[in-house]
Amino acid sequence: MEKRVAYSAEDPQLQHLNLKHKSNDDGVSPQLPLPPPPGHPLSSFVVQVPKNQIYRVPPPENAQIQEKYRMAAKKRKRKLPCLNYFICFLLVLLVIGLIIGTAILVVYFCFSPKGPVFSISSLVVKQQKGSPPTYNVKLKIKNPNEKMGITYTSEEDDLKLTYWKKTLGWGEFPSLEQKKGNSNEVNIKVNGVKDKPLPQNVKKSMSGKRPISLAMNIETPLVFNVWILKMWRRNIEVKCKFRVSTMGEGTKIVSQVCNTKLA
Repeated sequence: MEKRVAYSAEDPQLQHLNLKHKSNDDGVSPQLPLPPPPGHPLSSFVVQVPKNQIYRVPPPENAQIQEKYRMAAKKRKRKLPCLNYFICFLLVLLVIGLIIGTAILVVYFCFSPKGPVFSISSLVVKQQKGSPPTYNVKLKIKNPNEKMGITYTSEEDDLKLTYWKKTLGWGEFPSLEQKKGNSNEVNIKVNGVKDKPLPQNVKKSMSGKRPISLAMNIETPLVFNVWILKMWRRNIEVKCKFRVSTMGEGTKIVSQVCNTKLA
């Protein structure tokens, strides 16, 4: 006769049998709990996960997410080279601008242009019957620039000879190439104004030994040269006030003041 043994609910063997029965019914592989340490009550937990939720390979959604990240990284790589090229281009322009600006400043301070210095060496008046007189003016021009030459350009009627505010004649300043630090003399023929009578004081000075004060204005363009380079194009305005002993024979320059202005 078989002997029936009654198990209590807290018996470990009964718990083991219940767990095995439930695992077979749910279709989940049984997970047996570890035996409790000796002298301690059972306090472990069992977590049951269905087989259809256990993945041995990543789900398809992970591949799509990875593909999105990969495409975004490619786009960033494509944008970065264009940005780098643009930054390099700006840096090159900045460097070139700094070099050009520095060169201009160095040239300007080392080769600061100065206007030429004018003075009147002589004045000779030639009178002709039935025609206005002509005035031969000799000018001395000095280039004060020790590192730059000057090129003067001739223009029609760029020299005017006056007595007070009355014009006596017009002349043409000649073309001239002047080297650095050099002095040159030029002769200018001033033709008297037609159909206008001479002032009485001018006639008296021409006929006798009578001093008279005159004025001369010159407006002409010039170019400052550094070696073979034409660096600056400027216009000059020269104003000379001078006094002669007479406008007849033996004319001498008694006094003069000439100012040059660069425009």
